[in-house]
Amino acid sequence: MALIVASFVTATAFVHWRMRAIDASALDIANNAAPSIERLSSARAEARHLQLVLDEQLDDLDLGRPFDARAVEDARAGLDRAIDDYLALPALSAEHDVRHEILDARHEVDRQIARIEAEASPSARRLVAPELREQVRAANDRLIATLRQGIELNAESARDQAVLIRDLRSKWSSTAMAFDIACTGLAIGGAVLLHRVARAHAALVERHRALQEERASELEHFAGRVAHDILSPLGTVSLSMDLASRAAGDAERQVLQRGHAALARVKTLVNGMLDFARAGGRPDPAARADLGATLSDIGAELRPVAAEAHAELVIDDPGAPLYVACHPGVLSSLVANLTRNAIKYIGDGPLRRIHVHVAQRASVVHVEVEDTGPGLAPEIEERVFEPYVRAPNATQPGVGLGLATVKRLAEAHGGRVGVRTRAGLGSTFWFELPAVAPPTPS
Repeated sequence: MALIVASFVTATAFVHWRMRAIDASALDIANNAAPSIERLSSARAEARHLQLVLDEQLDDLDLGRPFDARAVEDARAGLDRAIDDYLALPALSAEHDVRHEILDARHEVDRQIARIEAEASPSARRLVAPELREQVRAANDRLIATLRQGIELNAESARDQAVLIRDLRSKWSSTAMAFDIACTGLAIGGAVLLHRVARAHAALVERHRALQEERASELEHFAGRVAHDILSPLGTVSLSMDLASRAAGDAERQVLQRGHAALARVKTLVNGMLDFARAGGRPDPAARADLGATLSDIGAELRPVAAEAHAELVIDDPGAPLYVACHPGVLSSLVANLTRNAIKYIGDGPLRRIHVHVAQRASVVHVEVEDTGPGLAPEIEERVFEPYVRAPNATQPGVGLGLATVKRLAEAHGGRVGVRTRAGLGSTFWFELPAVAPPTPS
């Protein structure tokens, strides 16, 4: 993917770099050739206007009318402005000679006009000689011809630049197309490769899911067997140890107490596997559970456990009656699993508090168990509800089935589970179950 992106970026940068010649030619036309043609055309028009004014004044002088020098000076001023505007523009390399000829021609026109004004003045009291008329006309014609030469020179430059733009666009458009085809080929190849990788990953995920289902199915059958093959003998062993501890001395009683603790851990592990296996069963569609009653029972059971862990357990009062679509035992297992986990992993922080929040949101009941523990490690946060997943440094007994049981029970009853965690600040585990109406009194 990085190679494809780099190819597109390189191709684009290369084409833009080569297109700078087109930009330079376009700017030359816009900033030099076109304005020069415009100002030279204006100067040529002013030169022709000056010639008309001179002809009119000389005709009036022949008819005995006074020579109007102001009209001539105005026409000359318009010509000078147009030429000066042109000279203010940057010059082409071949344009310097033309500019020099324009200045010479304008100087000659000014010199001839000065001669005419001197002979046409009232003090001279004579008509302008016909030769002088011809000389000023010749000087003006030379100026007009020189201005036309400047126009043609700039027009030729504009044509050359336009041809260059056309050639460059044709050349680099083909190059850009070749780059685009190459990049498209890379993109298609990358997409095919990515598709194959994605299919391989999907197949791997599917195999993993099938393996998890197979393991869960095996555990379900295993749990049914251990319920009779292990739990019943464990009960007999526990009763025998109770009887033996009554007649035992202090040393023997300590050994028996450790045996009781070991039996309790075995029962916890076996019951966890059995609950997880049973969680996949089909729920009773008519079942409903009173959330308030369940929370009250769990509070009475787990507040002493929390106190032993030097933690505070706070359980919200739902207020109005709230019922969810599951068996009371299922609801008790959901809340108890999350609450026991929070107590078990509360950590050693200065604030040790577990808070059970309850809320009804539209058609679901939302239950959260918030703790002030150390939070979840990033590597297990997304997998915490999967079977057999435990924190890398976990020291508490268990096989990682408590949260998997919660997820399986909640989803089997049309609900959801989730977690929010912040490292060092605690975690909030939650589940949602469909809300149902309270039972109708008999």
